[in-house]
Amino acid sequence: MNIVEQMCEADLKGTSLADPANYHAYREMMIPAGPEWVEEHIRRLSAKGIQTHFQLANIAQLETVERMMRKGSCNVPLILTWVAIGGGFDAPNLYNLANFVRACPDGSVLTLETSMLNVLPLNMMAIAMGLHVRCGIEDNIWTQQRDRKMGSVEQIEQLVRISREFGREIASAKEARETYRIGTFYRDADEALAANGFAPNRKRGQAGFTQHAA
Repeated sequence: MNIVEQMCEADLKGTSLADPANYHAYREMMIPAGPEWVEEHIRRLSAKGIQTHFQLANIAQLETVERMMRKGSCNVPLILTWVAIGGGFDAPNLYNLANFVRACPDGSVLTLETSMLNVLPLNMMAIAMGLHVRCGIEDNIWTQQRDRKMGSVEQIEQLVRISREFGREIASAKEARETYRIGTFYRDADEALAANGFAPNRKRGQAGFTQHAA
């Protein structure tokens, strides 16, 4: 997870990433999230009534989540973020974006994420498509012209203005909780697959399928 791969010297200047030791740590960052680690965390979160939110680098990771769901180890809503930051993750371009969106089933809740000057254009695409957005100084510190620094509140206010220009009203806290299905968990793989828009698991002797049983 090399989060600095897409950043230039101006992005680093004046931040903790300008420190050579920090830069090296983030450039060489590894995520120890193997299958057992992920499944155990989903079990612990679900047992405590805490929502799982998947931060995914590419379609291959989305397919892993689907397989986990089919095996019954991931009976949760498909709430996910496409993290397009390069460095082992997808790059933020139209082709990667379209492929990832196309791979997401209709029941999923998808947010787009990237870094620095890619944030605003990607968020505008998300708004236009009716997806969800992420912004703030963890991801971006600039105006789009890179002529001054921009705080989190100003970035949020900017996206609110743009959303309303697109005809996308801002969700209330209640609506956001409903969209994210906070507190929702599923009994088994069959229920999770149906709720999240995936085709059902194949039953023995079944030649093909597209529909869940009524």
